Amino acid sequence: MNRLSQAMAWPDTDEAPTIPGVDVHAASMHTGLASAAPLERNGYALLDDLESPVVRSLVREMEHFQARFMARTRPVWKDGFKHTGDRLDNWSRRWEYPYCWWNLLDRDPGKVLDAGSGINFFPFFFASGGWDVTCADTNPVLEPCFREANRLLGSSVKFDVAPIEALPYNDGSFDAVYCVSVLEHAPMRVQAMDEFARVLKRGGRLCLTMDISLSRDCDIKLEDAALILDQLEQRFEPVHALDLSRPSNLLTTDRFRQHESWRLSWRAHKNPLRRWISQMRHGDGFRSLAVLGTTWVKTR
Repeated sequence: MNRLSQAMAWPDTDEAPTIPGVDVHAASMHTGLASAAPLERNGYALLDDLESPVVRSLVREMEHFQARFMARTRPVWKDGFKHTGDRLDNWSRRWEYPYCWWNLLDRDPGKVLDAGSGINFFPFFFASGGWDVTCADTNPVLEPCFREANRLLGSSVKFDVAPIEALPYNDGSFDAVYCVSVLEHAPMRVQAMDEFARVLKRGGRLCLTMDISLSRDCDIKLEDAALILDQLEQRFEPVHALDLSRPSNLLTTDRFRQHESWRLSWRAHKNPLRRWISQMRHGDGFRSLAVLGTTWVKTR
């Protein structure tokens, strides 16, 4: 175990508990679970995926890690801080984080970039697995937060203030890049994909998730997604076949509007003008979204 793994271990054990009948570490090594298919595709997240053995196992492992992470870094999570330590409460993150983790597990831990990171347990989860993690985000407030989290955990997750459209790294710096629901907020998406291709080594892998607007009242609409996928195909090779079918069991925000509405992360803006604009655009703030996950490899 590395120093961070030791710091985050549960008392009297080096392992987080598992779901009865499912070996989390076997799941993490791509062995013993034929039902890995929900995470081995380029396509939409499905509601049924959340009940698959591999996703349930990984979410359980991540929940335990996140709880320990929040306990050890409690001084970071001050009242009024924009970011919340609990990201697995989100309607889509319970699928997106296992998706990215699973699709990078078949390679030896190397240098990985969390593009548009915010701050949460996930880059530290990678670091505990032996990865050399760098995070990039445009919010300078996060810099002291990462310093404090690293101090409290004895970790060395790096952080740079940088947009994903202009990353401050040399060509071929990373073995992997993951970007979780950030592209929908990026003003220059094509440039971001150029940057992902540039900073990845040949043979490096990109895991990308993005929210798709089903109600067509926010980014990313389906035609935007089609353009993004076309641009990705010009720069990378897909790891899995692309399947854009949308069956009735699609994982969407609509599923949580009546039940578990706490999983929908929208909050009223504190700024009165922004709050008024949001209400004009979205009414009660609800947006009908699905989530699309894709994995790519740089071959040239």
